[in-house]
Amino acid sequence: MWVLRQMGHILILPTMVGVAEIVDFCDFLSPTPEEQAARDAAVHSVFDVIKYIWPACKVMILESGIKNPQTGLYALFRVLSQRGIAKKIQVIAKASVPIIKFVEKKSGAAFDISFDVDNGPKAAEFIKEAVLKWPQLRPLCLILKVFLQQRDLNEVYSSGIGSYALLAMIVAMLQKV
Repeated sequence: MWVLRQMGHILILPTMVGVAEIVDFCDFLSPTPEEQAARDAAVHSVFDVIKYIWPACKVMILESGIKNPQTGLYALFRVLSQRGIAKKIQVIAKASVPIIKFVEKKSGAAFDISFDVDNGPKAAEFIKEAVLKWPQLRPLCLILKVFLQQRDLNEVYSSGIGSYALLAMIVAMLQKV
């Protein structure tokens, strides 16, 4: 419950009940500096594997130079397995955007990697701008993502809803408010 102090009086806002709890929950879900450092190390480790397979590639989510994305996904699967870097590795080759999903062992960071999908940086920029424009977007999205994840409804390939679609729906709602 939120309590505001105005001119010596205490004002309780019933419409704000639960907001503090949501903000606290989002803070709890956010990585600590140590967790962020572990995630950064995980990204570096995965980039090293990608550079091992394709030394000339630019690791930017763009332009892998691979003719067939499925070939790249399975090559990455093999090397991640051989090096023991990842667990829970899944290749989802039949999706409209084929991806490899895995969890990096040391940090526990989850990865979704696709090849030759050029809209990733545009989507990332849209997300950054939307979060700046609507500060409530991040907490709403996090709460709904956890809700969906608890019910196994957070994966598109298993008839759930993905993060980007969820974000787009929340943005559409916020635009009308």
